[in-house]
Amino acid sequence: MSDFQSLLTKQSIFFREEAYFTIDFRLKMLQKLEDSIRKNESKINEALKEDLGKSAFEAYTTEVGYILFEISHIKKHLKKWAKRKKVKTPQKIFFYSKSYIEHKPRGQVLIFAPWNYPFQLVMSPLIGAIAAGNTAVIKTSEYADNTAKVLEDLISEIFPEKYIKVVRGSSTTAQQLTDLDWDMVFYTGSASIGKKVYENAAKHLTPVLLELGGKCPAIIYKDANINVSTRRLVWAKFLNAGQTCLAPDYILVHKSAKNKVIKALKKEITEQLGQNTKESAAFARIINEAHFDRLQKLLEQTEIIYGGESDKEKRYIAPTIVDEPSVSHPLMQEEIFGPILPVISYEKIEDAIRFVNRNHPPLAIYCFLKSNKTFEFIERHTTSGSIVKNDAILQIANINLPFGGVRQSGIGRYHGKSSFEAFSEVRTFLKHSTSFDPKLRYPPYTEKKWNLIKKALK
Repeated sequence: MSDFQSLLTKQSIFFREEAYFTIDFRLKMLQKLEDSIRKNESKINEALKEDLGKSAFEAYTTEVGYILFEISHIKKHLKKWAKRKKVKTPQKIFFYSKSYIEHKPRGQVLIFAPWNYPFQLVMSPLIGAIAAGNTAVIKTSEYADNTAKVLEDLISEIFPEKYIKVVRGSSTTAQQLTDLDWDMVFYTGSASIGKKVYENAAKHLTPVLLELGGKCPAIIYKDANINVSTRRLVWAKFLNAGQTCLAPDYILVHKSAKNKVIKALKKEITEQLGQNTKESAAFARIINEAHFDRLQKLLEQTEIIYGGESDKEKRYIAPTIVDEPSVSHPLMQEEIFGPILPVISYEKIEDAIRFVNRNHPPLAIYCFLKSNKTFEFIERHTTSGSIVKNDAILQIANINLPFGGVRQSGIGRYHGKSSFEAFSEVRTFLKHSTSFDPKLRYPPYTEKKWNLIKKALK
């Protein structure tokens, strides 16, 4: 604990001595980070392969390439975002005054990274922290330790620990870090751990940004383009072997389209991942045995209509479709976070909405349909971090869309400009002249002053 307190103190001193880091300094640090990522790309890919069985293509598109794009975007716009902005000042009240707002860094930031995207979900918040002018300590996941080691080497090579530091370790390490008085805590992971992080932060009134999970539904309406819908759903669901917080957790399909949808899903799995998905370079692996066992248990007492094969030694579970699990089954009680896809039918769109609303608001709701009226009806009667028509997961690729959940699926938003804002405090400025000082606001208060004030505040 004393070592972590010492580290926090070092970062605090560095932050104050450098006067909150100039914009040029931040841009230089972002460039150093970008250069180092490019230099170490093969090492990052190898680590992601060892930890999660990711192909080089998937590693680039969902982790390395995405981060390089985000760095480029932020470098391009940072000076504009950070510039002090003038806002209107009511001259009836503030005579000869000027008002401004400016984004200032929060200070010392603690970032908790998960194991499912162990590079992207370290770097994306870190980029925001750097852009906003903070120092950072990053706690990586012990479940993806190969990637964590590469990250530790990469960061320590280009940044001093008084500025940015990667910390590896167990849950004990995480607890020791959360006990300290940070200026902000950023956490990505499960809602259960997120609650503990939030509780610890509350002891110091520390602001938090929580990126959690939830059961993201995919609603297929009777007028949907089934071939395109199932193609996109198979990609989204089985990306990273289903270990994605934004993955469709289950499908709600209109009963008239159910059989066609199931047939199309089976065809698409074969088209994308081959007859033997175990040999597919595009299909990742379960992170560890504990999660493998959890997923296997979720399949107990279910009707498997496709897949179900597994190999514990290789941490492989085939893409699996489960037919009509009961609402009370564990599969429908917790976020699946694996390559298991329940399919449930409904009669009316109102039934599908009621089904979705029985859970906490998810990160996303995916709607596959042609009718704008029906889409708007779903949007109006549900709550989620995002809602997407005729696709899934792709919303995260738009750097201009703030990413985050609602309540149990998350608190706060980040990505692109939203990351800069999330890791900043808004400071307000009022500059008032002394050349004119009417006595209107000062006692004694008269009827004349009262009438003038009422006119001014209309």
